[in-house]
Amino acid sequence: MAIRTEVVPVEENRVRIDVVVPKEEVDKKIDRTLKRLGREVRIPGFRPGKAPAKVVAQRFGQEIVFEEMLRDALGEWYGQAIAETGVRPIDDPEIDMDDEVGDEGLKFNATIATRPTAKLGEYKGLEVAKGTPEVPEEMIEEEIDRLRGLSSRLEPVERGAQVGDFVTIDFDGSVDGEQVAGASARDYLVEVGGPRLVAAFSDRLVGVEPGGTTTFPIDYPKEDGRAELAGKTVQYTVTVKGVQEKVLPELTDELASEISEHDTVAELRASVAARLEQSAQAEVDELFRRMVIDAAVAKATVDIPEVMTRNRVDAILHETSHRLPQGMTLAQYFAMSGTSLDETRAELAPDAEMAIRRELVVEAVAEAENVVVTDEDIETQVRTDAVAAGRDADELMAELNKYGGVETLRDDMVMRKAVDLLIEHSTPIPVALKEARDQLWTPEKQKEAAGESGGLWTPDTPVKKKRTTKKADA
Repeated sequence: MAIRTEVVPVEENRVRIDVVVPKEEVDKKIDRTLKRLGREVRIPGFRPGKAPAKVVAQRFGQEIVFEEMLRDALGEWYGQAIAETGVRPIDDPEIDMDDEVGDEGLKFNATIATRPTAKLGEYKGLEVAKGTPEVPEEMIEEEIDRLRGLSSRLEPVERGAQVGDFVTIDFDGSVDGEQVAGASARDYLVEVGGPRLVAAFSDRLVGVEPGGTTTFPIDYPKEDGRAELAGKTVQYTVTVKGVQEKVLPELTDELASEISEHDTVAELRASVAARLEQSAQAEVDELFRRMVIDAAVAKATVDIPEVMTRNRVDAILHETSHRLPQGMTLAQYFAMSGTSLDETRAELAPDAEMAIRRELVVEAVAEAENVVVTDEDIETQVRTDAVAAGRDADELMAELNKYGGVETLRDDMVMRKAVDLLIEHSTPIPVALKEARDQLWTPEKQKEAAGESGGLWTPDTPVKKKRTTKKADA
């Protein structure tokens, strides 16, 4: 049965949703709660789950049954209210509820902090710097060398190890003279500077010749996930048994056909150049896209609630935690990286706030320009995505409908169309011209420079920088 809702503005970026849950709906939820309680608690004289609802109610008391019902149902009703009203919360609600169910039903209200709305400034006709894609010849050569590396071979050398060489080593690690389990190996083949060795270990191998031995300490943080190493200084003794350098094969037409779909070196080089140019152009276009958004952001006014930034940082950290090796915590990961979780939060906050600011400005542009995405647009996009993913379009659409992904896709497409509109109405200018204009006198710079003194700014007067004050730690 549908609940009744009414949205009442409270103040800027805060609303109150008044909700009435019909009495019949409340009664259903209470019956469901009584059945659950009857299954969970043994009542003398009755088999589990077989006690009548009236007996269960008497056993627990009306107040406890009501509280248990709310624990089960309140989140569902709140979710319904959010879905029906379209309110977009940025934090947990403040709930105020009647103590009892009246003739109309159960009444409660939720006071909610909502997403702020950006106040747009000028967002059309903005002049934005746009670079030109550049692919230096050495970049082409590096990519070709990378392809040649697919057919490289290792050859022994009688010299000190260098970054990129492969070395065969024996090593032992000890703490206070006692060998550490798992910190020893024999005939261990690794690349100097490669991903398998930490920098503190790999760097000590540079310059060591075959047959040479080196000894050095490595400090492990307390948060290291390996109990035998955590918080300890391990003294390593490493013997380099052999050094091999990676030798690239000669670049010939035969090799070109082996490492690519091309028959000649000329064709391979042209293909690599074209691919790198395409990639460079994509980077330039993406950077321009972001700079257009930032130009509109610079003209807009929007206050970002602290809770939004905090939630965004939490989301980033949550995503990061899922990419860590199994058993490793975020605190351990950051400790091994030489920082702390709190320091990382502080570092992430400015970028998180800027990302939110961009979203809010683009949302405001979409609203101002009445940007809409129709069901036909959705279907076209889904079919395009299905072809790219090699999936059946109807199955993909059914999956989106099942998990509520259609409206999320619609929101994403609205945002993309709004950004496309910004780009369409912007004017790209050369980077050098933009930099030159930034050095020119402007009335805004005069106001900023005059500042406290009130004096007249002239082109040879240094522009004053705004002074910032760091807040004291609480």
